[in-house]
Amino acid sequence: MKIVTRYITSSILKTAIITLLVCVLLVLAVELFSSMNKIVTSSTNIKDIIKLSILGLPEYLMMVASISFLFATTFFLSQLQANNELIMLYNAGLSYFKIASKIVILGVIVTIVFFYFSETIMIDAKLEHAKMSDELFGLSGTSDSRNITLTDLDSDYVIHASRFSEQNSTIYSVTLIKNSRDGIDLRVSADSAKYSSEGYWIFQNARVYQREGERLITSFENSYPITDFTLEPRLFKNASNDVTTMERVDAINYLRRIKTLDRDTYYSAATDFYGRIFSPFSILILIVISVSMNYRFKKNVFLFSIIQSLCTAVVYYVSQMVFTISSSQGVTEPYMSVILPIVIVTVLSLIVRSIGGKSG
Repeated sequence: MKIVTRYITSSILKTAIITLLVCVLLVLAVELFSSMNKIVTSSTNIKDIIKLSILGLPEYLMMVASISFLFATTFFLSQLQANNELIMLYNAGLSYFKIASKIVILGVIVTIVFFYFSETIMIDAKLEHAKMSDELFGLSGTSDSRNITLTDLDSDYVIHASRFSEQNSTIYSVTLIKNSRDGIDLRVSADSAKYSSEGYWIFQNARVYQREGERLITSFENSYPITDFTLEPRLFKNASNDVTTMERVDAINYLRRIKTLDRDTYYSAATDFYGRIFSPFSILILIVISVSMNYRFKKNVFLFSIIQSLCTAVVYYVSQMVFTISSSQGVTEPYMSVILPIVIVTVLSLIVRSIGGKSG
């Protein structure tokens, strides 16, 4: 039994590693070719290009991992069928279910490894890659946002700003309103507001309108702190890309807060976050698809096996793209961009398996 397990593991891993290397090199070549104009115009030296390419390798590895393991699993199972090795395993007392379960267990282990790789090495490399790209090619790395309106349900504040600057944590052309059951208690219109180290906002050149009973008190303040208005600066910026690189706990807290402040930003950011978390699981999903395929072809077993598994994989990725777009736009819940493609390919795999079983 150990020999069979070792044989299955080594065969799939060898093919997967070779496929990974080939696919990563292809993606790297495409990325370099697409960036050739920027490289030439910026006169980037060869050392920086090599370093930038190395920093991009972890992300490219994650991009091609699922397809590589799909190919490796399909190749292994099709060769078992084509070389009549399945008959030998059946005679040894192994059922197809036992063989498939060993492959799925391998898929689970590989998925856990790639999940850890994605949440540690890949994120750090991705951040460094983006930073270096900005420095080499003169791109803007800012996450400034414009025309922001947020509602803080915890303190009944509504704020609108024409622009947020990430560089100095400052919002410009600000209007802040505090609501109550009786109406508006406070309105502040300021040229700018800066987030202090103490964790609240200080408004500059502020025109303050405050209600006290039946009286309306107006004043002009050069510096006007509001200590109970504590929204973090990151909530003001377009952080849909940031949730793919920030710490998981910070990303979860950000999504929890932004859900009540800005629903449009929440849907986009939450969809990106679910995509980040469940991206490694596509390896396991495509391995399961591969083992559920029908390999009982009389001729060209490998060719037909690859065709049917790739067709199913295309359905998975296309449905994932469609539901990612719909979730980002708020048509469906963000988690549905992960669940629905899995449901679709599972049903499709069962149908293909059933048809193949009847025809065999």
